[in-house]
Amino acid sequence: MDSEYSESEYDPNDERWDDWEEEEGDHQDLKCLFCDELFPLANDLFSHCLYHHGFDFQKIRTELKLDFYQCIRLINYIRHQVLNDSEFKNFQEILDNDVYLKPTLEGDPLLYAFDDVENDDDFDKDVGSQSQDQKGIDIDPTTPLEHELLKKLRLSEERHFYTEVRLKTIESQFNEYRSMVKESFFDVYSDVVSERSTKSLKVSSSYEDRTNYYFNSYAKNDIHEEMLKDRIRTESYRDFIYENKDIFKNKIVLDVGCGTGILSMFAAKAGASKVLSVDKSDIIERTKEIVKENQLDNIITLINGKVEEVNLPVQKVDIIISEWMGYFLFFEAMLDSVIAARDKWLAPGGILAPSHCRLLLTAIEDEELFNDTFNFWNDVYGFKMTAMKSPIQTSVIVEYVKPQAIITNVVPVKDVPLHTIHKFRLDFTSPFTLVSTRNGYIHGFLGYFDTWFTRDDREIPSSQNIDDKIDGVLGFTTGPKGEVTHWRQTIFLLEQSIKVEQGTIINGTMDCKKSIDNPRDLDFEIRYQVVNQKEEDPKQRIQKFYLR
Repeated sequence: MDSEYSESEYDPNDERWDDWEEEEGDHQDLKCLFCDELFPLANDLFSHCLYHHGFDFQKIRTELKLDFYQCIRLINYIRHQVLNDSEFKNFQEILDNDVYLKPTLEGDPLLYAFDDVENDDDFDKDVGSQSQDQKGIDIDPTTPLEHELLKKLRLSEERHFYTEVRLKTIESQFNEYRSMVKESFFDVYSDVVSERSTKSLKVSSSYEDRTNYYFNSYAKNDIHEEMLKDRIRTESYRDFIYENKDIFKNKIVLDVGCGTGILSMFAAKAGASKVLSVDKSDIIERTKEIVKENQLDNIITLINGKVEEVNLPVQKVDIIISEWMGYFLFFEAMLDSVIAARDKWLAPGGILAPSHCRLLLTAIEDEELFNDTFNFWNDVYGFKMTAMKSPIQTSVIVEYVKPQAIITNVVPVKDVPLHTIHKFRLDFTSPFTLVSTRNGYIHGFLGYFDTWFTRDDREIPSSQNIDDKIDGVLGFTTGPKGEVTHWRQTIFLLEQSIKVEQGTIINGTMDCKKSIDNPRDLDFEIRYQVVNQKEEDPKQRIQKFYLR
């Protein structure tokens, strides 16, 4: 049969995707999409991705009806995001982007192995059967005819691309909608409670009570004294503001959660024309006295209320400053208020201080802490009190840790670019791989955060260390190897210690979400397993933690 392709358009010797074949004796292992584990077969790799990383490649491929090239783009995109420690976007933005046809990993064997995985979609097989039954022609898989048919099939699938990914788009939109509903629910909760009966109030008013308790706690002196005496915290803000007076001069500044007004006064001294300082706590009454005492009341305006609800005497502000960070960065959920202020008040090209935060995770060896916390209850004056271990096993510990306690590498689990992050991104699930740096025991995981201040909306690369010196960029760490801060570190103590040797690998996933009962609290689930070459199927352990 003659083909519509001329010899110049079609050459059976041309290299094609389906011409890629491994020669005998030259087998290459397939690297996981999310970690460094290797597999001999694609089936094994995708099972691992589903079980350990919650990513079902086959389900996505089937439901979205991804063609061969879309699968290639998806694999390369995932590898690119993991390699650069970037957040995943909607698949709609990448499945038709030819940039991702270029392999992220040079010579990636998965790109020509994934198509061998068994799939419920037998569409291609049906096409071949119909061709034989209806036409009586035995199609040679290397003929120009099949090449032509496959090309037409690919073009047809591409035309229906936006329909095929609509399910994924709707799912993403639904998740955003659910997050907005959740936020709106908590915002109006107290109003709803006021309309209910006295009986209902006994059950429902707990959220309002906890919210009031949060703001009331900041009306006391001791918490502000602790923060002001935190030299790393306070001087980092001061140095950024004073060393960049040119960007504060004659600007309008918004201070979210101003407390005693120290950041507001730094901004006023740096030359800001107007500083709007917002705080819901009653501390603001003393802050007014402080501002007047320092003769800055002509520049600083104090506003009592939640930043989501107040009215400002301006339409836009040039700079937003806020010390919003809590334990494990997200505790107390004050970042939600900063994001709301950014979206409502920050002018285009405006500055956020800080501009970027990064959560990091490692593992520690601390036998003394482990014994004092858990083993103490095994023998209390000759009596067993193991029942007392239950609340300890799920409670996050906030404490100072000596740097020599760290027994593995340190890995990032969440980046927070303040200029672009959205509220629904604050709950996260992140895979991690830790490697022990010496022989010993792992008694727990440890989390802390790094913080950067920049003069603009630049992003901090995943490869940038907090110790890197860059013009116009300041930062500090709350980790054990840095100077002590009031945030200390966050310890997730394990129920059972893990004996490790140098080079032992621990694979895991951290899930961090706001508590349903109180969105200022955090709920965690950590899944982890020790990679032991002597065991084909190492046991996965799951432990839940709560930060209250």
